[in-house]
Amino acid sequence: MNIEGVYHDVNPKWHIKKDRGCATLVYVTQGKVVYWIQGNYVELEKGEILYIPPNIDRAWENHADESHQKYTVVFTWEEHVLKNTLHFTKQNGVYRYKTSNTPYYEQRFSTLYTQTLWKKPYFELMSEYVLSELFTQIAQESSEQRATPAKERIAREIEDYLLRHFRRNVTIEELADLAGVTPNYVSVLFKEVMGNTPIQHLHQIRINTALNLLKNTQMTINEIAEYLGYCDQSYFNRMFKKWMGVAPSHIV
Repeated sequence: MNIEGVYHDVNPKWHIKKDRGCATLVYVTQGKVVYWIQGNYVELEKGEILYIPPNIDRAWENHADESHQKYTVVFTWEEHVLKNTLHFTKQNGVYRYKTSNTPYYEQRFSTLYTQTLWKKPYFELMSEYVLSELFTQIAQESSEQRATPAKERIAREIEDYLLRHFRRNVTIEELADLAGVTPNYVSVLFKEVMGNTPIQHLHQIRINTALNLLKNTQMTINEIAEYLGYCDQSYFNRMFKKWMGVAPSHIV
């Protein structure tokens, strides 16, 4: 795959008329955005992914009532690499998918964007690797049988709890009490539904929050580390680099 560009739109003010060309992967992180695919109206919202193969007419514009934020990856690929490998690319059509594991996708798309922005050594290779990982993750998630409604409900309760308490050290034991299951099973259940463990999910929420604070506030790295509940800045730096691929000092 050859990545032509990675873009992070934050409340843009635009209307793009009909276009075609490279393959495109879109991930909406906030709000809603409108696409026109072969003249058909498609409204995407937070957590939705849209794959548009090359040579399909597309246009996009702001939603009339709600602003949005999204990542867009524009790329080309040799037919045998992608088209004949994944179930949704074999169809040679547009594919729309809504994920439940939003922190994972926000982190991976952010890593992809950061790699192309900073152009560190081997960024082309790393970017292709991350994009391939994203496609494989989408294919795997969408192919797996969905968890039972009871497991979905428990996982959503845990995720909501983590979103409300991510600044402190949440333990597996308190999540188990919340879910009414054993500590060992709460991690298994959550990973089955969300694709990662509760602790991994907690760190992804923290690091996604850190990235937003680094970009949009005047807070120092140490202040952000303390705000997010990390015991010291060096530990925060290690976790940030683990999830984002670069140190927080490269963002500011």
